[in-house]
Amino acid sequence: MGLFDGLKRDKKAAETVKQHKKEEIVEDELIIDHIEVVERETVKPLVEQEVPPTPIKTIKDKAPVKHVVGQTKVMAIINQKGGVGKTTSAAALASILTQVHKKRVLLVSMDPQRNLDIICGAPIPRGSEQPSMYDVLKGDKHLEDIFVQTDVGTLAPASNLMYQWTGTPLLSLEEYRNLCGNPDALMEQLRARYAQVTDPMQDDTHRLERELKRMAEQDRFDYVIVDSNPDLGYLTTLSLLCWPELKVVIPAFAEESSREAILELYDTIRVLERQDFNRRIEILGFLLTRYENVRIHRHYEKFMQRMAKKMNTRVFSTHIRKCVAVPEAMASKQDIWSYAKSSTAAQDYAAWTDEILQLLGG
Repeated sequence: MGLFDGLKRDKKAAETVKQHKKEEIVEDELIIDHIEVVERETVKPLVEQEVPPTPIKTIKDKAPVKHVVGQTKVMAIINQKGGVGKTTSAAALASILTQVHKKRVLLVSMDPQRNLDIICGAPIPRGSEQPSMYDVLKGDKHLEDIFVQTDVGTLAPASNLMYQWTGTPLLSLEEYRNLCGNPDALMEQLRARYAQVTDPMQDDTHRLERELKRMAEQDRFDYVIVDSNPDLGYLTTLSLLCWPELKVVIPAFAEESSREAILELYDTIRVLERQDFNRRIEILGFLLTRYENVRIHRHYEKFMQRMAKKMNTRVFSTHIRKCVAVPEAMASKQDIWSYAKSSTAAQDYAAWTDEILQLLGG
């Protein structure tokens, strides 16, 4: 093979790669175009509305949420995809806010796996009668009745008994893939599932919200961080409804699987907001975890930035780099900041915490 034959072969290969990149960009843009941005309806003041005195029958009939005026900031760390660093991020954020910035932090553990409790050094043994979030969600205890003081902050621990509230998600990945091309059918499916896991007559979906409001009225905490369950079922629904102006952080990998999980979660949030237009669930941003400066991660980072813009949010400037200290900290039953402050992951979490403080006003 001559020199010119080799050049022709290289040119043809380069053109093939270029065509594949064009196809990937077109496919990504088609997915982004399917994202529907919710326009908030203007709600008239209650004094101008004539509401008949009928019993509450559906979630739409309940009284509007009265927002608490106070300094407490509530955020939920949520992703139905497991293993993306959700609990690690919640514990690191709480630890840095508590130890470095001297904030009063409450950690609410909504995951029956209880990994957050283990990291904080306060796991409840199986079969123990120690009160937990299980008792709070049943209405048998108040939040302050279950508090455990830790170096990371005040913890409201979970219980393995909460597994009974896991199961059918509001939307499975297969259902999402089948319905994402039909937004009306997608919304109807989510509403139907939401009705199945809630009981509007008892208003049980707002029990955690009422407890957090009492804490805010007493000015007990500067920050409340909710570590949610890794699915889109009942416990995650409660986490999303725990505050009238909730801030949501979505940890994610720069990978295809995280892209689909974010789209599922976004549609779920839209349905919950539409049930109550006095409620605002703001996606504060996507936190890229276990990040490496490789081509595939850079590609998905750019895609997520375009997707975040469509959703009126952001990809946090700080990415949590892949670091061996993270699994070591988990094995040592510590948060990453307490375990290895000088590690790249701990320093990344410190920088991300600064971003959070700047966004939320300190």
